Amino acid sequence: MRIAVVVAAVAAGMSGIQNSAVAAERSDYPARPIRIIVPNAPGSTTDLLGRIIFTRMSERLGKQIVVDNRPGAGGTLGMEIASRATPDGYNLAAVAASQLTITPHTYRKIGYDPLRDFLPVGLFVTAQTALCVNANLAAKTVREFIDLAKAKPGQLNMASAGVGSTSHLGSVMFATLAGISANHVPYKGGGPSIASVAQGEAQWTVPPLSAAMPQVRAGRMRCLATGGDRRSPVTPELPTIAESGVPGFRYYGWNGVVAPRATPRPIIVKFNRVMSEVLGAAEVRKLFFDLGEEPVRGSPEDFGKLIREDYERMGKLVKLAGIRPE
Repeated sequence: MRIAVVVAAVAAGMSGIQNSAVAAERSDYPARPIRIIVPNAPGSTTDLLGRIIFTRMSERLGKQIVVDNRPGAGGTLGMEIASRATPDGYNLAAVAASQLTITPHTYRKIGYDPLRDFLPVGLFVTAQTALCVNANLAAKTVREFIDLAKAKPGQLNMASAGVGSTSHLGSVMFATLAGISANHVPYKGGGPSIASVAQGEAQWTVPPLSAAMPQVRAGRMRCLATGGDRRSPVTPELPTIAESGVPGFRYYGWNGVVAPRATPRPIIVKFNRVMSEVLGAAEVRKLFFDLGEEPVRGSPEDFGKLIREDYERMGKLVKLAGIRPE
């Protein structure tokens, strides 16, 4: 019996030593370059903003962070690759909200489970949406636009970047809550849809605020309100859609970093901490604001809560829009 006790004690001691060794190894993270999979093309919002952060994180961590662009199939290709990557902290993914909260509801089959296959690491930007109209439209406020749309049912074209896109679902949400008809005209991408409103082919849309700003500055479009639950520091003069007479409207995009499931917790915490430090730098905040984006810092738990909530909300909205998975 005493021998068994001694053996158990020795085993426990060895286990403690091994656990301490693992903890020590993780405290030295990273020991080699980190790969960040971006399921979008170079130059996309996720890619551009991510590189601003990751370049500066590399300097702080003392190891290179390599961006690995894997576009295709609406981002599902890169997400599938990320879900199957080794969960060692050297394989992470920078994602857009749509890839975790919209695409799973609009694609019949994807190679990953957005809630099961990833662990949240941290949010790094909030992308406000905005109700934007053609500059010549006789509506200067949200209330005036709603009254105009009700007076001309079916006559105001609603542009979107395509069926199931951020602008499509945001516009459907607005039309539903505002009680107006939505004459949907899908375009092949965000650029063409915004150009259509600027040129007067369509009269309104709910795109990402940053995407609309060039046309707004050129005087061809006018944004009436933003879609967040608070005013955007990028355009503090604009009210929110909710405070403009459409209570309950909250719709915005975001970008963040996730890790394959089973990635060690200490690694996630360290990556989140360093990313938060970079996002707090005045230089980085200015770069983001100049691009019309809002840098955001928060815990992995905060990010996980946002993913789960938006996944449920987007599922309901996809059904409301009558979109069938393809």
